[in-house]
Amino acid sequence: MVLSSFKTNREIYQPDRLLPGSFDLFAYRMLFSGEFINFFEVLVRSILLAGGQAMLACFITAGAGFALAKGRFRGKTLLFGFALIAILYPKQAMSLSLFEWLATLGMTGTYYGLLFSGVASGLGVIFFMQVFRKIPDELIDLAKVEGESTCRTFFGFLPLVKPALITYGILHFFLCWQDHLLPLLVLGSDQLTLPLALAKLGDSSYRIPEAVGLAAGVIAIIPMALLFGYFFRRIRSALSEWVVS
Repeated sequence: MVLSSFKTNREIYQPDRLLPGSFDLFAYRMLFSGEFINFFEVLVRSILLAGGQAMLACFITAGAGFALAKGRFRGKTLLFGFALIAILYPKQAMSLSLFEWLATLGMTGTYYGLLFSGVASGLGVIFFMQVFRKIPDELIDLAKVEGESTCRTFFGFLPLVKPALITYGILHFFLCWQDHLLPLLVLGSDQLTLPLALAKLGDSSYRIPEAVGLAAGVIAIIPMALLFGYFFRRIRSALSEWVVS
């Protein structure tokens, strides 16, 4: 993909040709020129939406996981079952109901609809339930003796699970970054995110050079690669310490 982003259409359609004739940045110049789409705006919008949804998802799923791991109330097993169902049930199967629900709330065509529709994750709830189970119950009892409320206890434990928060935040960022269905359902036609922009650039009816879409694909990978490379040690630590053990 990287090499083909420098090729002409004729070179791309030659399968036996690996290297481009010249490493010309014409595709990247066309991509950021705004001739086809405002790619810089799309890139910034995707970063803000994916980052915002990841932070909200960390907060909500960590709270739910803490309640299931350390709370004592009726219906815990039922809620755990709902979390499993949320993982197993395909998102495509509930797309119509989700769209109707967001339309009733007046959130279609808004960024809030995309932010709030993706924050609840069964995977995140089970992940953080496993994380908080590793925390000794004696610390919970000590917080109660000190007169701390459940909410203050939860926020006090968050620094102890910082690697897990970073790990799940990055994983959720990746999922939102490459999500095609929810933005297609919720956002308007002028509110493109990266997956929708890539689909538009790859549409043959627009007669856009293939290298432009490939250049957009290269740039779409860069934020994920940087995040994963920078936080790799924390991710490995969290997965080995909180989940595998």
